[in-house]
Amino acid sequence: MPSDDSPGLARLEGLIGYTLRRAQVAVSRSFVALFADLDVRQSQLGVLTVIEGSPGLRPSQVGAAIGIKRANIGPLLDELEARSLVRREPDPTDRRSQSLFLTPDGEALMAELHRRESAHEERIAAFLGPEERAALLGLLRRLEQGARDVTGDEGVDEAD
Repeated sequence: MPSDDSPGLARLEGLIGYTLRRAQVAVSRSFVALFADLDVRQSQLGVLTVIEGSPGLRPSQVGAAIGIKRANIGPLLDELEARSLVRREPDPTDRRSQSLFLTPDGEALMAELHRRESAHEERIAAFLGPEERAALLGLLRRLEQGARDVTGDEGVDEAD
């Protein structure tokens, strides 16, 4: 194993992608530790949060809001529906489409998820001041947009 001051490691640590991925892995591990007993993944929390904030959206709208490709939102919603957290209803304006809503179980779970989500954010941002946190979020959004502009990508794979 290379020492912490090896030229190879120094090169990697100077790369945005490498450092971003290391941070993402650490944040994901923290998330898993806090949410494992509820059997909720980050992507599921995102879907539930969007549905809670905007009940009646169509699956494609929920997927677009959080960057999940169309092919992946259906199976994700199937999982949440099987757990009685989300329900689908025919869209009143287009019977071919479905509208999404939280079930009473989903609404009850969201209170606990929000509490833990706040604790998770505090934990991972403990070493940042409010301005640093805001700056980091802005920079990450710019990196994401720049990467999408380069690749032409419109979404991410549901891979957590």
